[in-house]
Amino acid sequence: MPEAPPVLVVAVEHKREAPLVAASPLRAATTTGLMQAAEKIFLGVIPLVVFGVLAVVGGIHQRHFGFDFKPVWEAARHLFHGASPYPPPHEWALRDEHQYVYPPLTALLSAPFAVFPFLIAASLYAAMLLGATALTLRLLGVRDWRCYGVVLLWYPVIESVTLVTVSSLLALGLAVAWRFRDRRWVAAVAVAGIVAGKVFLWPLLIWLVATRRGLVAARALMVGIAATTVSWALIGFAGLMSYPQLLNALANVEQRKSYSTVALGLTFGLPAGEARAVGLAAGAVALLAIVLLARARSENSDRHAFIAAIAAAFLFTPIVWSHYLCLLVVPIAISRPRLTPLWLVPLAIWATPGQHDGKTWQVALGFSVWLLVLAASFRKGWQWPAWRRVPAQPPATAKI
Repeated sequence: MPEAPPVLVVAVEHKREAPLVAASPLRAATTTGLMQAAEKIFLGVIPLVVFGVLAVVGGIHQRHFGFDFKPVWEAARHLFHGASPYPPPHEWALRDEHQYVYPPLTALLSAPFAVFPFLIAASLYAAMLLGATALTLRLLGVRDWRCYGVVLLWYPVIESVTLVTVSSLLALGLAVAWRFRDRRWVAAVAVAGIVAGKVFLWPLLIWLVATRRGLVAARALMVGIAATTVSWALIGFAGLMSYPQLLNALANVEQRKSYSTVALGLTFGLPAGEARAVGLAAGAVALLAIVLLARARSENSDRHAFIAAIAAAFLFTPIVWSHYLCLLVVPIAISRPRLTPLWLVPLAIWATPGQHDGKTWQVALGFSVWLLVLAASFRKGWQWPAWRRVPAQPPATAKI
């Protein structure tokens, strides 16, 4: 039987194989396009809508918007008259949780906003906090836009902006301290400002000493003492001697409502003294970890010691409000500058927003979120891919 002409063989092979070559890129391009659209909606559009809605709601319900900023704004006005912004250092004076309890430096730095009416001042401060969050990510080298979208959906970040707290500024200070840790004066001023603004972050000084930046730590301590002295002098050192007593009274009133180690111990039935002892012991272990990790002298020892310092601060403090968790953006960003599942963990705080009702599962959830994030940040994890357009495939050629 004679063979078929060669041209017929070519036609048959081309007709049979060409569809198989062209089908796969088409399906991949369709899937990629859907994923890109989903990313833009859930990580781009929705965060902006959420923030817009909350801004409107916060403007309508002024009692909620700027709740934490109101005492700061009033204290800044007191500074102009040399009056003390502090309440009596007793628990009965702190029951409504609307008193000024920060170091006086916070009020001094907020003085420019005190010249405006409260709502305008709070709105300007909130806008600054939102910008500080974006700048924090930028300073830490986060270029994946999806991370910005996820962070805007974190309840701690939203609460920091709507309540107008200093937590977002503290996160920016941590970012500056890490980014410029080898620039002595920049790092010293950043750490001094952080500790003077929130005393519970003092373990950063141990990190500086452990990583052989003792001179930076000394400068930070010097700058912090000088700034605190000047700011307290403006009010005639009123409340200075009773300030530790004020902080202790504050802890007695509010520690049960937070997500701290102490709060977790209290929900399990420990007496207040024993719960605080557990927190102090856990914090001491974290301080030891700072030193040991710094001495490891590996390429990641500096980062590990820095994260351990943040962990020590969280373990030591008897109060961890949900907006404190916006500080977690720093350890996540320095270990995972692209989107990974760890960026989504703080979203769990939506299950127990704000102050909890004293239920064990709520305290355990908030406690587990910050503990898990800090523990996981010690090692780098796998990253989710950035969906890209599939390149067009060349047309199939017939076999000869």
